[in-house]
Amino acid sequence: VPASATTGTTFSWSRGVITGISNPAASGADTINETLINTTPNPVAVTYIDTLNINGCINTETITVIVKPTPKLSSSLTPAAICDSATFNYPPTSATVGTTFDWTRDFVSGIAVVAGSGTNNPNEQLINTTYHNVNVTYTYTLTADGCTNTQDVVVTVRPTPVLSSALTQTVCSGVPFNYTATSITPATTFSWTRAFVSGISPVNGTGSTANINETLVDSLTTSKTVTYVYTLNISGCTHKQNVTV
Repeated sequence: VPASATTGTTFSWSRGVITGISNPAASGADTINETLINTTPNPVAVTYIDTLNINGCINTETITVIVKPTPKLSSSLTPAAICDSATFNYPPTSATVGTTFDWTRDFVSGIAVVAGSGTNNPNEQLINTTYHNVNVTYTYTLTADGCTNTQDVVVTVRPTPVLSSALTQTVCSGVPFNYTATSITPATTFSWTRAFVSGISPVNGTGSTANINETLVDSLTTSKTVTYVYTLNISGCTHKQNVTV
């Protein structure tokens, strides 16, 4: 709001295009009333030329306002997914020097961690109790030189894949053993190994599918327990389970 000790002074102003400010050039009379948008991570100086006029006597003066930036995260808003029970490490960064970071996390159904809050890196273990992916949202409040901004960071917590097929089976010696592993977790892949057991042939075995199709022969007079170790994998998250025969 311009003012002058000289009674009767009128005011007009102009502002050119400023690098880093998205507003186009502008001009007007009396009060300057603009919303200036700083598109950079740094403070930007904006200069107004104010022309004062009284009875044809003119003077120009400059008015400079510093437009502080809105601090924003330069680190990813969608960091890489983590596996069930892994620790979520997220060091937040911003291109605006001096930015501080505070975060909050609401309780999320399917994640066995109460709501939380903190500063900078959450560095907390997230436990997925479901059979599917669960998204966890961290709301960051960034502050730089008195200017604040909030942004959400969303991390996907993958489940631990587990077998939904039976874990114990019985088969007679010399009779084909057919078993198909299944899991409630979609897109789970399977592989298996079978270690040597005295008196059982073939001596060992491996497979890279959900299916086992073997004929086990017990050369002894007592029953033997054969263990198949399944490795379940979903997007890099693995879990081992035993199927005993």
